Amino acid sequence: MKLLHAAAAAFCVLASARAQALELHDARSSPFDLAVKGTLAGGTRYARWADIRAMPTSKVTVSEEFLKGPEVLTVVFLSDLMKALPSPPGTDLLLATCGDGYAGIYTSDFISKYRPFLVLEIDGKGPEKWPPPGLGFNPAPYAITVSSDLVPEALGFMDLEHKKPWAVTDIEVGTYTAKFEGIYSGKWADLSASGQAGRRIWVNSCASCHGGPEATFGGTKAQRPFQVLVAYAAYDRDFFVKYVRDPKSLVESAKMEAHPHYTDADMADLIEFITAGQRQP
Repeated sequence: MKLLHAAAAAFCVLASARAQALELHDARSSPFDLAVKGTLAGGTRYARWADIRAMPTSKVTVSEEFLKGPEVLTVVFLSDLMKALPSPPGTDLLLATCGDGYAGIYTSDFISKYRPFLVLEIDGKGPEKWPPPGLGFNPAPYAITVSSDLVPEALGFMDLEHKKPWAVTDIEVGTYTAKFEGIYSGKWADLSASGQAGRRIWVNSCASCHGGPEATFGGTKAQRPFQVLVAYAAYDRDFFVKYVRDPKSLVESAKMEAHPHYTDADMADLIEFITAGQRQP
């Protein structure tokens, strides 16, 4: 789920400060509708591409985000999208799910600090004309990305690529407390400093593909129960560390992305978090 890092950007903001309400429909009308669910009255509903495009948008000119050279993206910032949905007070989380089960996780703090956005058009062309010539994958119906040229501090965010999902079909709004309760309760309620650091790595990276303990939210792309990860982390630490850093060196057909930048300390923290359920009472 990688998009290339932007090399240069110029920004022309067309959006007004206030987000307008987004009309939601009970039935899907096209493959370019965005399913919207979570803590909304009425259950799962659908936002049409034209209705999202009619919201206040911004033009973002970037280089090498999707294609070689400069490209102009028409976008809606996730902050405006959340304001436009009929969410109850306290909503502080947006989850974006892709057709293959991959998930992007956006807390209100991340949205405020790093300004992720939903891509509606690439060089003036909507998803019905994607992929643009020269792009080897189709990001339709929607992509979400973060530009380090818009927010330079984003370069310091560990695993920023996990915040750049494409082929997004669904979004869910809710509260962080509810969706991630399982990793803050039971044996995960009183983690060491190392375990807490591992929990942050889990949420910002691992949970994009893996469900957590106690039915905690996670993507379904990996299709591997949490207890399988526990078994490797607890009883075959060397295999687990090597697999996280370079999966294909152990399993040629592995779909997981390599994380060679994880230090020994990062791996120790992640293992401490994953194996917390193995602690004796």
